[in-house]
Amino acid sequence: MRKVLLILNGIVAKEFLTTLTLKHLDKNAYIFVSLDSNLLPKNLPQESQTYNFDPSASNKLREILTPEITDCYVVLDDIKDCEAVYHTLRAYSKMLQITMLGEIPLEHSDKQLLMLNETHLLSSRLFEKFPNVPKTAKSIGLGEGEIMQVSVPFGSPYAYRSVGVIKQKKWKIVAIYRNNGLILPKYSTTILPNDALLLVGEPDTLWDIYHRIKEESGQFPTPFGRDVVLYFDLLYSKDLECYLQQTIWLFKHFKNKRLEVCFLNPTDIATIEKIENHPLLNAGEISWRIEYHKTSLKALIEKDKVSKNIGLILLEKYCFTRYRGYLLDLGIPLLKFGEQTLNNLTHSAVVLPKITEEAEKISSVVFDFSTQLGLKILLYDFDPNEENHEQALDYYKHIAKVFNKKLEIDNTSTQNPILWLNHQQNMLQILPLRKVGIKRNPIFSMRDVENLSAYLIKIPQLFVPISV
Repeated sequence: MRKVLLILNGIVAKEFLTTLTLKHLDKNAYIFVSLDSNLLPKNLPQESQTYNFDPSASNKLREILTPEITDCYVVLDDIKDCEAVYHTLRAYSKMLQITMLGEIPLEHSDKQLLMLNETHLLSSRLFEKFPNVPKTAKSIGLGEGEIMQVSVPFGSPYAYRSVGVIKQKKWKIVAIYRNNGLILPKYSTTILPNDALLLVGEPDTLWDIYHRIKEESGQFPTPFGRDVVLYFDLLYSKDLECYLQQTIWLFKHFKNKRLEVCFLNPTDIATIEKIENHPLLNAGEISWRIEYHKTSLKALIEKDKVSKNIGLILLEKYCFTRYRGYLLDLGIPLLKFGEQTLNNLTHSAVVLPKITEEAEKISSVVFDFSTQLGLKILLYDFDPNEENHEQALDYYKHIAKVFNKKLEIDNTSTQNPILWLNHQQNMLQILPLRKVGIKRNPIFSMRDVENLSAYLIKIPQLFVPISV
């Protein structure tokens, strides 16, 4: 549940509040602030609060601000009051999402501020009623919900995803609205928080996608896909029992997903009979098969991509090492098992990448995956003096509020991240999966943490695609 601050005054605020209380008041926790006590709603949910004071008084407004507030809506009659409120809010938090009716002058651009021009909104609405003007999406098509526009909140599993890595079956992302502009998306177009997605597809499917976009936890491996698949090579891989137990443990923490175990290169009749009679494989929770014809993991995955909606591939060390180049080009999340088992995990770790935007792009997966498994989140900042790292840390702190998760941050300028990772216990590393760089021989990129991390065998690792 998000905590939303509403700062209200005037006739527009009253109409806005009427709509809110009738349609959406039970969806979030609210803090209402208004100088007009008659404007404040009655019979609020238990988590909500009301305050009666002048919001332009910065000292009073600061007293009620808390880190749990993720969004703020400012609807005031006086634009000078809006400006005063904005500066108070922004002085408190750089990452707070602010939506404001009216436009105020800014010294610097603010990506977390959305200003709505009231005159423009009214004129656009009047223009829609003008004769011989094309209708907007709500009045064209079948009118059955096959066209939908959805805004992407912070923490959404769709935020910072490339359009090409999102599985779109029976629906499509046909346009993205960003900063009052239209983007016709390519496969490589990255979806950002606050983007509005124009979706076209079957109405029931779009409603399902709407809830997935708005949901802030429990979605992974969505939007990459729904199926979780363990590939196990019976000829070369060892410790089948260990990996089966870890796979079942992991899958039990996911919601509404499908699991399949695929065995390739069967070696003898005894092994086949063991699989057919294995209690974990016949508990009704998973499906499994033995592949007799495909001997190459690459050929098998290529065949499965046609018939399945693969969102996560599980592999042990041998298969990952042998098919590294192919796997890292798939654009599908990969979980590589380590010597430490998944069921003993206590933490997930992110080593802040050299390209700090990559830390933001994997953030929703970091929080979603960690929340589902009940893991604490640790950020390892190898060079805390870099300004970009500070920005990435601020972003993670903001997302932590959305997911109601605590962060542990380890700052250092001396201990090499690879050595640090290699000494960790009960920890899983989550790292960005790039199509270039990570699969090169480590001798050519000794300073590339992501590349070197791919060669670690002790801790399990989750590789998250950030491009296609």
